[in-house]
Amino acid sequence: MADEGRITVTIKYGKGYDDSWVVFRGTAETVQRDIVDYFGLDGKSVAGLAPSELVVEATRTAQATTTIVKGLDARIIPAPAAVEAPKPPASSAEAPSGLLEQIAQCASTDDLKRLWATNQAAFSDSSVMDAWKARGRALKAAA
Repeated sequence: MADEGRITVTIKYGKGYDDSWVVFRGTAETVQRDIVDYFGLDGKSVAGLAPSELVVEATRTAQATTTIVKGLDARIIPAPAAVEAPKPPASSAEAPSGLLEQIAQCASTDDLKRLWATNQAAFSDSSVMDAWKARGRALKAAA
């Protein structure tokens, strides 16, 4: 079996013999995809890189990780599982009445801002956003 069109890329996590390393084998396209997946890189941000540039970026990522872990005696902690944000109501008839009441009870624009910051997903509903804007205008007019 010929290795025609296949490449091997080795990325070391450090300069020492005991430092970790990883090897990727396959076609250039497969290796590029594997490197992006393995290092958790954003595929869109590295899409324009030449294969050699991608290897340099992945090596930089690997060595930076080693520097942090060794230099700070740090540990790598996996990110918590992503929690799906609640879906906003589909229509104003389904708008959360509790949120509309909270908007009406806001006594200042700072209160409105805090309410928005803690309930951003719900503000994609036009009735919620309209009520929030109207309350903001009323508070500014009263000031």
